[in-house]
Amino acid sequence: MALKIKNISGVICIKGKIVASQRQEIRNYFNALLTVEDAVMINLCEVKKGNVELTNWLDAIMDQLPKEKSLHYYGCPGKVVEKLYKEINNPANFYRTAA
Repeated sequence: MALKIKNISGVICIKGKIVASQRQEIRNYFNALLTVEDAVMINLCEVKKGNVELTNWLDAIMDQLPKEKSLHYYGCPGKVVEKLYKEINNPANFYRTAA
């Protein structure tokens, strides 16, 4: 699947597979976006491949931002997180009742 980037209600949604050759395009896109926006929120839930590379690229952009600008991203929780969430919310978990 080709990489798709959409702005949905102010959140930049990235969908598809990330490859190394897209690094400069992605960097240019977000640098250009940050020239007109003070804050950018990115949804990575639909990234099928290349999450680690993409988050590293986004971290590099964040490191170079002036303090009046912000860039944040989030993704879907992994299987381990989903399992822990189910365990925490299990009615049989007595720690839950103390919270």
